[in-house]
Amino acid sequence: MWFRGRTVVAMMIVTALVAGMATYAVFEYSGWALKSRDSRPGVASSDMADGLNQAELDKINKAVGLIEHRYIAPADRNKLIDGAVQGMVESLNDPFSVYKSEEEAEKFSDSLQGAFTGIGATLNVVNGFIVVEAPIRGSPAERAGLQPKDILLSVNGDNLQGLQLNDAVAKIRGPKGTKAKLKVRREGLAEPLDLELVRDRIDLQTVSADFGTDGVGQITINQFTEDTSGQFADELGAMWAKGLKALVIDVRDNPGGMLQSVIEIADQLLVKDKPIVQSEYRDGKRNVDVATHGAKNGIRVPIVVLMNKGSASAAEILAGALKQSAGAILIGEQTYGKGTVQASYPHELGDRSLMKLTIYKWLLPDGTWIHEKGISPDIAVEQPAYFQASRLPRDIVMKYDTTGEAVMNLQNILAGVGFPADRNDGYFSQGTALALKAFQKRESLEATGEVTAETAQRLEEALYSNLLIAGNDKQLQAALAKARELANASK
Repeated sequence: MWFRGRTVVAMMIVTALVAGMATYAVFEYSGWALKSRDSRPGVASSDMADGLNQAELDKINKAVGLIEHRYIAPADRNKLIDGAVQGMVESLNDPFSVYKSEEEAEKFSDSLQGAFTGIGATLNVVNGFIVVEAPIRGSPAERAGLQPKDILLSVNGDNLQGLQLNDAVAKIRGPKGTKAKLKVRREGLAEPLDLELVRDRIDLQTVSADFGTDGVGQITINQFTEDTSGQFADELGAMWAKGLKALVIDVRDNPGGMLQSVIEIADQLLVKDKPIVQSEYRDGKRNVDVATHGAKNGIRVPIVVLMNKGSASAAEILAGALKQSAGAILIGEQTYGKGTVQASYPHELGDRSLMKLTIYKWLLPDGTWIHEKGISPDIAVEQPAYFQASRLPRDIVMKYDTTGEAVMNLQNILAGVGFPADRNDGYFSQGTALALKAFQKRESLEATGEVTAETAQRLEEALYSNLLIAGNDKQLQAALAKARELANASK
């Protein structure tokens, strides 16, 4: 999907980092199934003593020897070893167990910590140019004087014009301490600026909040990282101080993250000793994590959880725990359905590569396993179709009497920008052309009734602006209305 509504800006800069985020048991503490282990590189723990027997080792060595001496081209031994380990993990047929090379492991660790190394600016693509939306406070971008609406022309001599956002971000990001030499076009200046930035660690806010005059608080969690529970506690504490009457927790499009983080958040909302999540291990034994501290002073308020099909793993743990242990109302759509937990092993392989393995199932407090099923909402609310609109094509001109999915997508976008066509079935009708002409006139474009690259860009920009308007978010409005109803009923 190209549009994600409220999370687009926040996630654009980290798209490559958090794709495929699951629930990870990164930390070890009492009650977990992970055994303590020596974290020094190259030191194996007692539960990992078994390995390949001599015949198996001989087979691997012979395979490496054949490739190195018989293959038509020289082979990179490091790639051979990485490929062998990768193949072993892939043979498990578990999409959540993966092997990451040293370079990939560094990015993976960054994403779990809620940080990345780069220049620190949220970016967008406007008319084929990479444009700065805003520099992140305290970042190298801010320190270097990068400003909103600056156009990034190149980085270290590599042209950025015409690139997809992910490709541009990949060029701009880099290891901490390395230099990014940017050529920047700024409005009002005749010549481009040359800015030199030193890449650094950039911390990301994974929690945002809003508090209404009616006492209803809204907290959005984009993912669960090391810092998320602390950010959540800060926002929740501020709401308590203002007289919180009901709480909406939004985990839509939240792909998951760290298990400890979600347990710590649930602990802030549940009565002490209420169950949060069950864990079931390979031997069938189960462990139950419960709220060890409980909600502040034992005070509880009605809770509504917003979720959708992009809510996965740790997001589902939170929704399920609040539903079953706090009586929360779930609103939105069926969740993703990911009921396993992975552990990250960053030292056991003897270098800086990393293996992530599924180590146990997680279950709802009542023992239900939601894997590949998801959690159903108490109140189902679907967004308008334009919330799922995708990017319009730039290599063709859509016009009257054409058909296809691209035209249906266009009709959804027209509805989203306030110019609905007479139909939405993928046929470019006269009514579609009239709606498009009306939009083009409003935007001071040539009113051709055809979708050129310029019109496509303007349509997408207008839709994105509308998606950010809370009043257009049917799911959010339903959740706020329910929260107000619950708050009034609990007086």
